[in-house]
Amino acid sequence: MVFAAHLALLALSAIGVRAGNEVEGAACNPSRNRLDEGTLNFLSDCNAQTWCGPDNICLKRGCRRDIYPYGYYPIPYDQLPPLCSETEFCPDEGSACLPKSPVGGPCQKDRDDQCQPPPNQKDLASYLNVNGSICLNFQCYYANVEIGQPCVFDNTWYSGQADDGTTFSYMVSRDNCRKNTYCDGTTGQCNQKYDKGHGCTANKECKSYNCVIKTAGQSGVCGREADEPLKPKTWVYVVIGLAIAICLIGVMTGLWLLHRRHREENQVKLQDYYNEQIAYRQSIMSMSHAKNSLLSLPANTTPEAARAQLNSEADSMGLSTSNGLLPPNIRREGSHAGSDDSEVLLMDQQRLGSNMRYRG
Repeated sequence: MVFAAHLALLALSAIGVRAGNEVEGAACNPSRNRLDEGTLNFLSDCNAQTWCGPDNICLKRGCRRDIYPYGYYPIPYDQLPPLCSETEFCPDEGSACLPKSPVGGPCQKDRDDQCQPPPNQKDLASYLNVNGSICLNFQCYYANVEIGQPCVFDNTWYSGQADDGTTFSYMVSRDNCRKNTYCDGTTGQCNQKYDKGHGCTANKECKSYNCVIKTAGQSGVCGREADEPLKPKTWVYVVIGLAIAICLIGVMTGLWLLHRRHREENQVKLQDYYNEQIAYRQSIMSMSHAKNSLLSLPANTTPEAARAQLNSEADSMGLSTSNGLLPPNIRREGSHAGSDDSEVLLMDQQRLGSNMRYRG
């Protein structure tokens, strides 16, 4: 009786207003129990944890439909209203668990789960019903009507909002026809649904439940299902593969050029360093050799003769060769003058230094 009374109230849904916030024990008006026009959610004068009873008092809810129901945060899980068994259902108002209705029995708007499933529920179940049962016009049916037989349908209008903020309406039509068939609103009989690409006038006529209508008032074409995966064409894979290959080649080429530039810069720095160090070494050795040579000349030697003697000795020892100023790692092949002469100069410098120690 309680369920029948609430069902009658829901059938007379008034214009939606905001949900109430009255707590348990507060006064309420059952005539304002309603479904939201846009979402079909149950609304009343009471808050989300209570429902408006026949005695005009907000009562604590005795069941829940969802594992985590709305409006119960932060109540602990073990203190939530109980879930109903498989043979029962929780009505929109959440009063208490009730037994499922048989075929022809009452049900609330779009609550297919309030109806008992048929014996062959696996054959009749689809995404448009629950376990082969469907609630149409507040009455339970089996979705088992064959093609050409009389059928029952229920059209529900919903409102939505586009990206630009405009509001639009769309209709969802449900019927008790078997899978892959639909109830024609004109003939009142079940017809075969169309495949993708076939002409259509409503979503229910397509197996994909997606009738693409480009111009209002004209026929459309059955499109793909909402969850159908996209299958790119072969040329798309080719283009993507080429793009990836070009990007990889470009990155590798850029890195190679960058590293080569760094290597060249480091080579120039290393060459300058070697040239500078060799120049310092040659200068020091030249001054040391000049000092030793001048000290070994006779006392009456003229400056011109001393200068000529120094130049001839420098030429014979390789101090004026161009190879002597090159670093070892970039000398021309077969050019060892700088290396050999440097060792000779060092040996001569050490020997001359030893002779100077024993000199007067």
